[in-house]
Amino acid sequence: MSNMANILTSVRIVCGLLILYFPPFSKWYYILYLLGGLTDAVDGTVARRLGTVTDSGAKFDTAADFIFAVAVIIKLVNAFRFPIWLLIWIALIFAIKTVSVITGLVRHKKLVAVHSLVNKVCGAAVYILPLVSGFDYPREIKLILTAAVSLLASVASVDEFIKVLKGKTIE
Repeated sequence: MSNMANILTSVRIVCGLLILYFPPFSKWYYILYLLGGLTDAVDGTVARRLGTVTDSGAKFDTAADFIFAVAVIIKLVNAFRFPIWLLIWIALIFAIKTVSVITGLVRHKKLVAVHSLVNKVCGAAVYILPLVSGFDYPREIKLILTAAVSLLASVASVDEFIKVLKGKTIE
């Protein structure tokens, strides 16, 4: 039982890697995506309830999130022909988040996380977007939804960066 949270986190990594082998929006894509999201939602809670929270577990969780997110992004970028402006915007959000992580490492000498309301709402929106992106509706609607989530992610990323700079983070 003491390894349950890490087992759940490992399942997310496996889901992310397997997603790369299935067509986007196929039955197996959705199963793996939902399972990966479920393990992300519960692994921290399981660790806290079992009293097995560790720094290495938190880092492992962050690595699993990264692997899972990159796999999903690879599938979505290949599934859609996003306009260059949207790809640049998404890359800028990623750059801000990367600078935020590096700033946290330099200033606090460890990985830090910001658990603000805007970050949690953004995480939910980013998670839901790939679920609904496979539905059959006009490309323009998909672009508007992606731009809206990108706007929310921009606000969350900048908010996170400011909090990391000010030292208002949760480890």
